Amino acid sequence: MSIRILFVDDEPLLLDGLRRSLRPLRKEWNAAFAAGGEEALELLARERFDVIVTDMRMPGMDGAALLDQVTRLYPDMLRLVLSGQSDLESVVKSAGVTHQYLAKPCPIEVLRGAVNRAVALHEWLADSSLKQLLSRLHSIPSVPPLYVELMNSVKSNQATIEKVSAIIQKDMGMSAKVLQLANSALGAAGRVTSTADAVVYLGLDAIRTLLVTLHAFSEFRPRAGSVFSLQSLWQHSLATGALAERIIQTLPADGGMHEPMRMIGLLHDVGRLVLAANLPDAFDRAYRLAERKQVPHWEAEREVFGATHAEVGAYLIGLWGLPEPIVEAVAYHHAPAKCPHPGSAMLTSLHVADALASAGFHYDAAVHHPEPDAEYLAGMNLADRLGEWRALSLETDAEGADCG
Repeated sequence: MSIRILFVDDEPLLLDGLRRSLRPLRKEWNAAFAAGGEEALELLARERFDVIVTDMRMPGMDGAALLDQVTRLYPDMLRLVLSGQSDLESVVKSAGVTHQYLAKPCPIEVLRGAVNRAVALHEWLADSSLKQLLSRLHSIPSVPPLYVELMNSVKSNQATIEKVSAIIQKDMGMSAKVLQLANSALGAAGRVTSTADAVVYLGLDAIRTLLVTLHAFSEFRPRAGSVFSLQSLWQHSLATGALAERIIQTLPADGGMHEPMRMIGLLHDVGRLVLAANLPDAFDRAYRLAERKQVPHWEAEREVFGATHAEVGAYLIGLWGLPEPIVEAVAYHHAPAKCPHPGSAMLTSLHVADALASAGFHYDAAVHHPEPDAEYLAGMNLADRLGEWRALSLETDAEGADCG
């Protein structure tokens, strides 16, 4: 089935050029064109589309206003901006309503890749209500002390990029958002894989706008009586990142990205936070099911949600345009043998670190945690390294005991 895609731009010449450029893709895409926001909404009311790609600065209704309405009316649609205005102001303005931001001129193959990857991710999750929830999300909630610390920092006269960066690098929600926006502003998703680099690129003014004006960061507000512990998740994520960074340094380079392992560890369980914050009753049911059956929590999540937290997290960060190797590592960190491209140092390090850090921090102690996949490691000729990695885990636990 071809992808139904709506292009919106107030420049007739540009729409004509798009029509011509997309002819080779007519078997893949069924494209329609609208000369502005009002016309786009009229088309959307009559026809179903999978994707909308809009210009940002248009007379009357601009791209951000259009996508705001699309988010409310058609929450499962994929929303991309294709604009000549790739400045930080435009990117930041669209932070809450667009999944990815592409800059003009955009080669057709780049556009094709962005759209097709997003659609493939959309088909990954079977549950339509879960897809709608994730498509509407414009932020991932933050650890309350870090959120408050960042708010106080950016409002003070003593704020520095170093202080702000140090706070954001500890938080999964804020890290994901700044990576999304920095890559969008640069016009090439995946160019920035370091949270620190993303913060430096965006700058203090943009961070202040995101936090204070646009509320692109949000504070986690736990429900009374919930089994979910944000503190445990945060500690586990930091520990996984620290251990994964040490493990990957013991592996041969495979062309993958070694530098961002702490960030990947921080983000690897972000799906758990998304589920706990947005579907708390179902999350608690899944947790109790795992506890009763003594199975890994992700097995219980599949029964309750039709998807695991790993898939939910990978879906969201993939939708936001983070690099494919990171999305893949997050998606398959519990089941590396199922990955379409198994054996990468990034995936292997994350898988082993997650399993060992879970045991080290007694993360969700009531729930069963399997060991690293021995068969997978044997297939990679790495089974004999597990003892070495356990020792690294103990060292990392000791060094991180004061992290909080």
